Amino acid sequence: MFFASLLLLHLTSKRKEHPLIWINLTNEVKEKTVIIREAKDHERIELFREAYKVWSKNRTFEQYCADNSKEDAFGTRYVLEQDGKILSSLILLKFKDIGECKVYGIGSVLTFAPYRGKGYATALLNHCIESIMDKNTIVILYSEINPAFYERLGFRVLPSYLQIKGPAVCMALCSDSIWKRLLKASASMLPTYF
Repeated sequence: MFFASLLLLHLTSKRKEHPLIWINLTNEVKEKTVIIREAKDHERIELFREAYKVWSKNRTFEQYCADNSKEDAFGTRYVLEQDGKILSSLILLKFKDIGECKVYGIGSVLTFAPYRGKGYATALLNHCIESIMDKNTIVILYSEINPAFYERLGFRVLPSYLQIKGPAVCMALCSDSIWKRLLKASASMLPTYF
């Protein structure tokens, strides 16, 4: 059966529980609650195992875990769960400021296979972005999927002179005034692929 979903998130509040409304074609309404929270230490291996399927890059699982564990020193992993099951995850990284701009990165955006295409990653991204965004914030991500997914959230593809070589497209989310200044920056000022 086809389901359309509408996420009702009160992002300006600090609530971590969010109602998720499912409306099917017979107009039957089902409400479920999703929880967005920091990942627990013991959940990291499960997250790494799922992410390794996508981003192994010729590394062993142990190497992958070691590499990704380094990010935890300057970032926080978040999960979106429902009924005790993790559906989606990401890491929110804090980088060195560029002038008066706070710089963050979003990486390892992942939705477990059975739950893809239902808006969970979008809900998690929106929540994390809302928690850090202001007029002097830049959020960077490297997209290995069609950039249109992130463009609908307000991210813009950086021009070629600010791109690094590789399979990922560097994108930024920021105010128009910061964007204009960012276009005058050099690629060396931006965080490299993470």
